[in-house]
Amino acid sequence: MKKIARKPWFIGSIMVVISIVVLFINLQIISLDLVGGYYSSLNVWQIANSGNLDYETIFSIIFKTLFFGSIFIVLLSGISIWRKSNWGFILSHIYFFVFELLFLSFQLAFKYLSSLALSLVIVNAFLLAISFAFYLYRAHLLKQEQGEGDIQKVIDDKKRVQAMKRTALAVLIIDVMTIIILLSMFIVPLYLQGSGASATSVILGSVLFSSSASIEHTIYFMVTFAMFVGVVFYFASCLSNYFYSQEKFIEKSKALVFYSSSMALIFFLLGLGISVYYNLKGVATTSVAYIPMAIMTIVIFAYSILKGRFDLFNQTEVKVKKIRYYRIEPLIYVFILTAVTVASLFFNVVKIDITWSSYSEYVRLTGITILRDYATLDASYRAVAFLLIIMLISSGLCLILTIASYLAKYTKFNSIVKTATFVNVFFLFVIGISGFYFSVAKDIDRSIIESIFDHYGISIPSGYEYEYKVSTDVVYSLLVSVLVTVIMFLRKAFETEQIVALEADLYVGGSKQDHLKNSELGAGDAADEGSAINFDPCPAFTDLDSKVDKYKEEMALRNEFKVKETSLNELVNFVVDYARNSRLHLSYTPENIATFIAGLGAAKLSILQGMSGTGKTSLPKIFSEAIFGNCEIIEVESSWKDKNELLGYYNEFSMKYTPKKFTQSLYKAALNKDIFTFIVLDEMNLSRIEYYFSDFLSLMENEEDRREIKLININLARDVDGQRVDYLALNNGNTLKVPPNIWFIGTANRDESTFVISDKVYDRAHTMNFTKRAAKVRNYQDPISRRFYDYETINNLLSAAKQKGHFDAENNEIIRSVEALLSPFNISFGNRILKQIEDFVNVYTACFPNEKVEDEAVEAILLSKVVAKLEVKAIDDKEKLVEDFQKLHLERCADFIRHLDGE
Repeated sequence: MKKIARKPWFIGSIMVVISIVVLFINLQIISLDLVGGYYSSLNVWQIANSGNLDYETIFSIIFKTLFFGSIFIVLLSGISIWRKSNWGFILSHIYFFVFELLFLSFQLAFKYLSSLALSLVIVNAFLLAISFAFYLYRAHLLKQEQGEGDIQKVIDDKKRVQAMKRTALAVLIIDVMTIIILLSMFIVPLYLQGSGASATSVILGSVLFSSSASIEHTIYFMVTFAMFVGVVFYFASCLSNYFYSQEKFIEKSKALVFYSSSMALIFFLLGLGISVYYNLKGVATTSVAYIPMAIMTIVIFAYSILKGRFDLFNQTEVKVKKIRYYRIEPLIYVFILTAVTVASLFFNVVKIDITWSSYSEYVRLTGITILRDYATLDASYRAVAFLLIIMLISSGLCLILTIASYLAKYTKFNSIVKTATFVNVFFLFVIGISGFYFSVAKDIDRSIIESIFDHYGISIPSGYEYEYKVSTDVVYSLLVSVLVTVIMFLRKAFETEQIVALEADLYVGGSKQDHLKNSELGAGDAADEGSAINFDPCPAFTDLDSKVDKYKEEMALRNEFKVKETSLNELVNFVVDYARNSRLHLSYTPENIATFIAGLGAAKLSILQGMSGTGKTSLPKIFSEAIFGNCEIIEVESSWKDKNELLGYYNEFSMKYTPKKFTQSLYKAALNKDIFTFIVLDEMNLSRIEYYFSDFLSLMENEEDRREIKLININLARDVDGQRVDYLALNNGNTLKVPPNIWFIGTANRDESTFVISDKVYDRAHTMNFTKRAAKVRNYQDPISRRFYDYETINNLLSAAKQKGHFDAENNEIIRSVEALLSPFNISFGNRILKQIEDFVNVYTACFPNEKVEDEAVEAILLSKVVAKLEVKAIDDKEKLVEDFQKLHLERCADFIRHLDGE
């Protein structure tokens, strides 16, 4: 069932079924009787045929037309399955979404749809969202069939995958909770007017059912609904990633939580702003729009915890045993500052003491009092109330962001702490300044003072001279916040250390180890411990050594796909089918693959040469992909002059060796000796091959157990806590053995930007010429599964073919005749070439056990190894030479000679 679920045609079929269900639900909606108004008890069909020209009839005609058009849209979706495209599904989603929006517009305009019809419209909207998720999933599957693959997507750490799935499931639950919270905004009152049993509530969702909804409330609903639809469709996009890339799903869910939180905040601010507006007009209004925002805060914290754990786990490749968070001290300080900010509401923003004769009275305006009575106070106090509201919202948001960034282990946590500190201190300063303003400006308008006393029921007898004093206590909360900030500076709370995952680091020694030590113990503690200094002269090799356990797990997974009994013929046909049905639909004939395999049996270096775009680089890549091998691409540069361009450099100053990608590929292959490995030198003749590859040309002449390369003249080893630790794949700390599971592949273009490949290189390599573009693949099918051919299996197949083969190159008449024809051109056959010809022919014929292909194999190897050397020779009588080759029935060789001048 899992395999079927990953088939584009299956996902497309589900989408077509959903489209058909939506179609029939729409049919049911337009068949239901309308409620209320002139057209009560009639349905859309009847209204459309009434012959009237009012708006209701026009809408009905549009619904009728859209319904019949939707039948054609469903058929287009079915065609998209057959065409392996998504354009029909894109059109279908847009079409049906517009259909449902028209239903909602009709309801908002006339209020004619019944509750059942509205419920069906909502059901259709959710079905379309689900179908949209399937569309994105299908688009990924189609892209996967056409794009490059990566072995890590098939062979991965099982523990990491399981942890990823658990985290993704938890995030999915959070995403669903987010959508539910957003839905609550259509149920939770935006604001309440009045008090007690007579209070009226404004609920956005009631706009759909109320015939007396104001234009103001309708606009609120439409704006909120538009944002909600956008979030739902983004959720559908995230949901599609859940099925094929949990990592991408978790990352995209971050934006979903952010958008949803922003929407909840906007809803809260809208309710707050409306309540303030009506209170200022004298209408008692309260808002409970903070409820979705308060619940969303919990969701933010939950997602932050999961995201933080996911990020730490995803950064390391070994089991995380202990997670180290940032120091909690800065978070505590932010909590204290926020508490001081909230506590300032209980301080007296304005204290007024008044005395006359022997009597005295006072009024204390705390922040809470001002917020409660702002609608009846003077404009200056309303400004203070506004500042207090902004202060509470800003301080609360900063606290939420600080907690979330701490839980998520956000790398800019210290910047969030700085921002939260500044916001709290700034607003306390502004409120303190406001209090001082009232004390300084007490003589500006005495009538304001009298009105405040009158408001709070304190009457001042007329005819008396009175004195009053205005002061503030908010300055004390400001002083406390400044003191906390000073302590933060002294404690270096703004200099947050880098987050680390203890016991889960890939590097041992060197600067990375020092960093771990400092972050665990602190600089002073590290010095007190007196630990030995660790040093790693080659971190790249250490990184590869640390992955040995991972390589073993990957090997165990590869073995699940390992072939049991096989043959070269089966290997050839499998690679041909795999390439044809792969995402790139590569066209290689059995003869192409057999020639490539026979070349691997004849030499450790194969040169694939020809014009660009003929599939030279793709051949080793798709071959290694099919058999679960490794293929490392090394891009050759025109500036390469010696072997160090391949191997790497040793820095005398830092005492570190930096291996190049080529050396790292050799090292990795040495750690994975059972895996068939290609190292591809792409465009190898951009520089002279003898300059940088001469050591390896000579190396390949040695026996397998004597193929080794000395990297540098000093010994490399790690120092870990005073102990010497050798690198796993190095002998004597400086010599790297070239394992037998490696084959070198070189691609070569032939133009003015490249160098001519010398006979020294040609004699030690098998050459395969790509002279024409491959035919386009048309009869491809679904991708087939890979099979694991380990090095031992392929090596045994090649060895058996060479041992059991009966071809004798030295005594073959065709080879003798060709040697005689080419002797005037100083082209001779050495023992090396004869051995390669013999091995090539034996392996090639083994690839076709039931066919007579020996002559074909002989001509192929003669053309690439011997006859091709005529390109740089002067031929006096070309026609005679062509005729001689035709007499030997070597038509490809004759054709090559015939076109030499043309090239």
